[in-house]
Amino acid sequence: MLSTRAWILTALVVASASVARGQSTHRYELSARLDPSTHQVTGRVTIHWRNDSSAAVDHLMFHLYLNAFASDDTVFMTESGGQLRGTRFHGHGSIELQTLTVDGSDVLSGADDELVPGDHTQLRVPLPEPVAPGETRVVEANFVSTLPPVFARSGYHGDFHMVAQWFPKLATLEPDGTWSSFPYHGNGEFYADFADYTLEVDTPVGWEVGATGERVAETTRDDRVVRRFHAARVHDAAFATAPWFRERSAEYRGEDGTSVQVRVLYPPGYGAAVDRHVEVTLGGLRRYGRLLGEYPYPTLTVIVPPRGADGAAGMEYPTLFVTAGPWWRFGGAPMALHDEVTAHELGHQWFQGMVATNEVRFPMLDEGLTEWITSDYLQAMHGRGSGLNSPLPRISSFELHRFSAFRGFPTAPPNRPAHRFRRGTYGRAVYSRSAVVLETVARTWGRARFHRALGAYAREQRFRHPVPEDLYRAFDAEYGPWMSRRVLRPALDQGAFASRHATLIDGHARGLRWGDLPLPTRVDLWHRDGRQSVESWPGRDVAFSSQADDVVALAIDAQRHGLLDPDRRDDMAREGAPPASPIGRVLYLFQALVAWLGP
Repeated sequence: MLSTRAWILTALVVASASVARGQSTHRYELSARLDPSTHQVTGRVTIHWRNDSSAAVDHLMFHLYLNAFASDDTVFMTESGGQLRGTRFHGHGSIELQTLTVDGSDVLSGADDELVPGDHTQLRVPLPEPVAPGETRVVEANFVSTLPPVFARSGYHGDFHMVAQWFPKLATLEPDGTWSSFPYHGNGEFYADFADYTLEVDTPVGWEVGATGERVAETTRDDRVVRRFHAARVHDAAFATAPWFRERSAEYRGEDGTSVQVRVLYPPGYGAAVDRHVEVTLGGLRRYGRLLGEYPYPTLTVIVPPRGADGAAGMEYPTLFVTAGPWWRFGGAPMALHDEVTAHELGHQWFQGMVATNEVRFPMLDEGLTEWITSDYLQAMHGRGSGLNSPLPRISSFELHRFSAFRGFPTAPPNRPAHRFRRGTYGRAVYSRSAVVLETVARTWGRARFHRALGAYAREQRFRHPVPEDLYRAFDAEYGPWMSRRVLRPALDQGAFASRHATLIDGHARGLRWGDLPLPTRVDLWHRDGRQSVESWPGRDVAFSSQADDVVALAIDAQRHGLLDPDRRDDMAREGAPPASPIGRVLYLFQALVAWLGP
């Protein structure tokens, strides 16, 4: 039984949500019993499912994503080469369905789990009779999930268990009655309908648990503890457990009176680092809440994985995320791993947690938008950085993304399906290029306008499974229809750029632009008599030429508004000016090398 407080909180969450397809019409009731010695989860799920589409449905589609690790022949293993973000595959995992019924009738015997040869991450289940629009069915399954050594977001490392993508989950049924089902790809992540989730986790006594939702009950039976969690209007459920977890709690109070209990579970000895994780989480809840709408759930759990469990790090789930970073604190150093990963995974609570896009088909709407809000937050914390000629320059997160995006010029456009990227290009295109496109818009036409456009998109599309057209429509509403036609579509869909080249000939300042993006640009001029002047270079003009004939130096876009220039070294020209600091150039190029070795 759920507590009275849990029912009240659930009602408030659902009542305040912006809903596209009506109230939550699906319900998952999950139970999981962990055997730490075998790293197996014995599970049961009951799904109350309704056909919310406009067509009759004659089959169900399930995702069995742990089967991505069942053999070396799966789609994930083939596309990823058996590695993800530097962590190698070290052992198998699987989901074994023991029973599967629909309204009490067995359907497992007629199911097909090899829709792609060698891959068993999808399950097609024919129904005894079609389900008409608006009709409901009750699906029940018993299963055993075997966790792999921690890899690709799930698994175990010693006593630490990250239990994710561990149960048979229905694919998303689109409004036209088609299922959005796909194998577990090497790039991209997951996509599912919103539902109300109840999760019971059964562990040995002494093992702490962090899970999706609010803990509403706890019962001890002999040497086992059963904890019950509840979450309304989410699209997944995951949990982490270990016998040595320490806990740190904090409360976030939103400007609208929202209260969020933040719970951090971490290994012994990580106390100093956890202070920073808490700071970044609370600050991010406030910043993202102002920009995108307040976080609507009563709890948020942050998992700090132990050393050696990097395969679970840096991943988001509804009301829970796994961060990363060493046990010590960097003292607020720019670009510290604590800050970057915590800010990024927290950002995913909006993109993709509440604005639940199909990441495999539209990864830019998930990782791209999240990377922009992350870098925007880091920039607010640490500053924009300094330029090439500073004695000790520091490059901002956006500049690192620019280096990464253009190190293999021309860069692939980010708005394409995740599995269509060649190995090694996904991060540069989807994370880095998306971030610099969006930041270029913010700097060129003003951050306040950009915030209004992105905020409108996030609020309007909460719980709606939007597509890129919805994002473009939100920006056109703020800027005008030219924004998507002339800037966003060329940059995100086609890979357009805007490169500038400065020359100085006999006191005349000149510039040449090539690329397809019409970005208005500022040009700073320094004259022979010591005067400084500023001229504008309209976006419609391919060339720029100053009227003055006494210019000794010019800088195109010295304020670094346009980040879609593959090579900024030719944006300045000067006559008799001292060379840039050698130390500054070395440090600048070193940071560029770091970016080049990045995602």
